[in-house]
Amino acid sequence: MVTNKKANIYIGLLSIISISLYTYLVLSFDFPSFSMIIFWTILAIIVESLLVPLPNNIVGLSVGYAVNLSSMIVGGPLLATTASALGVLLRVPKVTGRGYIHTLNLPLYKTIFNISQSIIVTSLISLIYIAIGGVVGEFTLIPTIVVLLLGILLNTTIISGFLTFATKQHFYNVWINNVKGMFASAIAVGTIGIIIALAFIGYGYGAVLLFFGPLLLARYSFKLYIEMRNLYISTIQALNKSLEAKDPYTSGHSARVEKFAVELAEEYNLPYESIENIRTAAVLHDIGKIGINDSILNKATELTQEEFHQIMMHPSIGADIISKVDFLKDVTGIIKHHHERYDGSGYPDGLSGEDIPIEACVLTIADSYDAMTTDRPYRAALTKEEALEEIRKNAGTQFHPSLAREFIAMMNR
Repeated sequence: MVTNKKANIYIGLLSIISISLYTYLVLSFDFPSFSMIIFWTILAIIVESLLVPLPNNIVGLSVGYAVNLSSMIVGGPLLATTASALGVLLRVPKVTGRGYIHTLNLPLYKTIFNISQSIIVTSLISLIYIAIGGVVGEFTLIPTIVVLLLGILLNTTIISGFLTFATKQHFYNVWINNVKGMFASAIAVGTIGIIIALAFIGYGYGAVLLFFGPLLLARYSFKLYIEMRNLYISTIQALNKSLEAKDPYTSGHSARVEKFAVELAEEYNLPYESIENIRTAAVLHDIGKIGINDSILNKATELTQEEFHQIMMHPSIGADIISKVDFLKDVTGIIKHHHERYDGSGYPDGLSGEDIPIEACVLTIADSYDAMTTDRPYRAALTKEEALEEIRKNAGTQFHPSLAREFIAMMNR
């Protein structure tokens, strides 16, 4: 990922905040024993090195939160923050296709961001833990639960802030994505961290190693989940490539439709689930053309009525193909109805108005705009202005009226 000016400023602010917080901890708290620092730092390095990269390769899933929480409970803010920061700095996770990654082969901005994030989250939850009645070296239920949840919110908020600036997406959608992707796993990992702290308080260093096993098991479960997600993404890519081989026009078209459709969905403030379904449906919306004769797809002249009738079958064929894939069932309706018209004169089912899924309406506009602005063998492309005028004229007949207005405004900004 390439950062921009806003993302760099954001990282700079995080680094200033983290330095300020760590300085405050050093001035306000005594350093724990050397053995405590070494022990918890080694644990932090181990768990951080077991980082599981997410499918986007931008962020990863770590079980380090367990060590952060447990070291906070048993040793206080300075121990937890020091061990957490050193764990991030010295970790050496292995990433498929990239080998081992570490501070020396990572871009500087990533190292600064990761360490700053670690210091900010760990120091703040540690200070809040004490402020609301938590006692270092003892288990106090309510403060522990509060900071467990607060740490997750802080972590996802800081990550979402960076991704918002770096990818120019809407903060809310990015944040919801991160919360949905990390909340359950972070709760599970945090709970194991609490158990590790209780083991240390009751039985010392050896007991921590005994309860380290469940943490590794949790990490293995996350890894299996991510591998399943990667398989899901690979399946989509394979389906799309099979269509590209049959109809070369679809390659660039699908990518552009995805871009326009996702941007429109975000502008229209659709829920995160709808946006992700639109993203997938946009890539696969023409998959039904696999069932259409090549001579029709690649015909250089205008289609006959019979040929167009066959083309009209591709949404239903595509929906039928996708419905057989369990994890793609949520996009079946979007693919099937992306050629419906708002006035009911579309196909395959002649749906009208609000009976058409809003996600399909988004895809209809994006698909139509790209089709109009792309050269085809039988006609020249329209200009941007001409295509937007067509969408304006057909709002309420072919296109969802409020979505059409939003799309025109978006494209004119």
